[in-house]
Amino acid sequence: MSAAQAQWARLHQELQQNPRLRLGVWVILLVLGLYTVLVQHDRNRLAHDDYADQVDRLGKAQGLRAQENWTDLLDAERARQVELTTAFWQADTQGLAQASLQAALTEMIAPLDIRNGRIRSGLAQAVPEVPGVWQIQAQLDGSYRPGAELQLLYAIAAHPGKLVVDRLDLSRQNSRMLVLVSAYFIGIPADESG
Repeated sequence: MSAAQAQWARLHQELQQNPRLRLGVWVILLVLGLYTVLVQHDRNRLAHDDYADQVDRLGKAQGLRAQENWTDLLDAERARQVELTTAFWQADTQGLAQASLQAALTEMIAPLDIRNGRIRSGLAQAVPEVPGVWQIQAQLDGSYRPGAELQLLYAIAAHPGKLVVDRLDLSRQNSRMLVLVSAYFIGIPADESG
C-alpha cells in the first residue's frame, strides 16, 4: 500500500469514527458550494447586463443608421456647439482668466452703490469631469446700500459671460456683502499649474 493510500485510509477511518469532523467537512463543502453558486450568479448577472447594454447600443445605432436627415442633425449639433462655446469664457492662461473675471466684476460694481469694494482672486482649477474647462473664482466684498445687492445680482445674471454665484453673504448690521463668483473658461492649457 502506498503512502497516499495509507493517508486516505486513515482519513476515511477518522471520518467514520468522528461525527464532528464529518459535520465540519460537510459544512466546509456546503460553504464552498454556496460560494461557487454566488460567484457564478454574479458572472451571469454581469454577462446579462453587458448583453443588455450591447443590445441597447445596437438598437440606437440601427436607429441612427436609419435616419436620413444627417445634414440637419449636423447643423443642429454645430449650433449647439456655438451656443455652448459662447457660454464659456475664453483665456489663454489662468492669469488672464483671473484678470478677465476681475475686470468684469469691476465693471459691474462701478455704477452700483458699493463702497470700499475689493475684488480678490480665488480658486483656479480644472473641472474634473469636463476636459478643457477651468473654474476661476473671484471674491467681492464691500459695503453696500440697500438695493445695491439686488442690482449686483441682476448685473451678474444679465452679464453675457455666464457667471455662477457660489456664495452670497449679506450682513445688515454693518451693511457688508461678500460674494463669491465663478466663471468657467476654455482655452487654458491643461498642464498649467497657476
